[in-house]
Amino acid sequence: MITRRAAILGAGAGLSVPAFLRRADAQGMMHDGMGGGGMGRMSDTEPAALQAGQPFRPMPEIDARGGTLALRAMAGETRFGTGAATPTMGFEGAYLGPTVRMRRGTTVNAAVTNGTEIPVSTHWHGLNVPSDADGGAPQSVIRPGAVWRAKLPLEQPAATLWYHTHVHGRTAPDQWAGLAGALILEDDESDALGLPSTPGLDDLVVILQDKKIGREGQAVYDPDMMTIMHGYLGDVVLANGQYAPVAEVPAGLVRLRFINASTSAQHTISFPRPARLIGVDQGLIPRPVEIADVTIAPGERVEVVVDMGDGGTVPISVAASLMGGMMMGMMGGDEVRHTLLSLVGNADIPAPGRVPERLTEDLGELPASVVERSFVLQENMGPMQRMRDMMGSGPVMAINGEPYDPDRISFTARIGTVERWSITAEGMAHPFHAHGVKFRVPDPRRPEETGWKDVVVINGTRELLVAIEAPSVENIPFMFHCHILEHEDAGMMGQFLTA
Repeated sequence: MITRRAAILGAGAGLSVPAFLRRADAQGMMHDGMGGGGMGRMSDTEPAALQAGQPFRPMPEIDARGGTLALRAMAGETRFGTGAATPTMGFEGAYLGPTVRMRRGTTVNAAVTNGTEIPVSTHWHGLNVPSDADGGAPQSVIRPGAVWRAKLPLEQPAATLWYHTHVHGRTAPDQWAGLAGALILEDDESDALGLPSTPGLDDLVVILQDKKIGREGQAVYDPDMMTIMHGYLGDVVLANGQYAPVAEVPAGLVRLRFINASTSAQHTISFPRPARLIGVDQGLIPRPVEIADVTIAPGERVEVVVDMGDGGTVPISVAASLMGGMMMGMMGGDEVRHTLLSLVGNADIPAPGRVPERLTEDLGELPASVVERSFVLQENMGPMQRMRDMMGSGPVMAINGEPYDPDRISFTARIGTVERWSITAEGMAHPFHAHGVKFRVPDPRRPEETGWKDVVVINGTRELLVAIEAPSVENIPFMFHCHILEHEDAGMMGQFLTA
């Protein structure tokens, strides 16, 4: 059962060392000890045990374009290689969830059933829907055996989005276990472009999660204090739960939709063939950009088109690391590097897709911001935190000096306006995410930061132009937080309303 796994327990500031240091073995017995997830310590299992070169398995699909969606969160077991099975969770399966397809201009009536023995939730990451349908607030937690219903009005442009659990205090372990899936929003404008769009053939969804593999071949999540502070880094990065699979694709243009569903690690994906970035978090960018690699932080998505016109086998590599920043630079850090996915071009498979020079309208100027807000993302590593460590208390993280409190609303924003948010990351870099809004980065530092975003890496101080789009309902708040999920669970999160 899922309760055999190590879990981050508690809420807000109430996190203790024993909760972080317990780990589960295959028989479900709990042990104390320092874990091995932090700073990328390597496991005792050779990567070959993970069976590289298996045929790529696209995730199953659910068609919600007709206006209805039913999902069930489930507990199960998954073998990631030749070793013992790992207790996992998923939607409609033992690990991860199906790719859900939705259509702009429709309203989807969603019902999510909790078939596990723990509380779960379903946050539609990137969908700008009313707060009672967003799935991120504490009011949206689904108790075991219960059903949560949400009405999703879809009014935003086509994009690669995703969904995942969002229960405070256990988001990291439960998403690591597999409670996540892709959500593809389509519309007429993107259809007319002629981009590669045959699911599983020239349009592949690739969900990235890094895993540490233990002695028996199980995947292990056993965070220690350093892991909570700096992030979890596994030994390998899996693509839809597979290690270095091989996908047979047309000898032409192939669209890859990458979703970083890791708890902490950022992934740099490199392409040995000509590749073009065509989309980021909130949809297509105005014009394709030629790239050799892309880097995506936890929660981010990118769409890339690779030219397989020359056929052959093309290994796409990944380099996973913890988030950077001044503190991490001083400490150094490990990196995981290997083939993520190989593409094999087959000239007998039709390749009708193309990439036009213009994908969508230029972003244009935004209205003047009506409000300026400042946020400081804090790990609280000073003398007080060291005292907490000596007393046996876990790390408490905060935004503007305040750890997450489900009873506190930080501010109210006006729908239809643009705000300027100044966000400062203390120490290491943090991927910042907010629900019910979308961002523009005035000073993009890489192509992945162009276009509309909902996750932005904050290293030092950065300015964001924030479009307030979705209404909060019945005082159910939207959340803003660090998308290093161990930080979110430790309190680096706040709540706001819109009106």
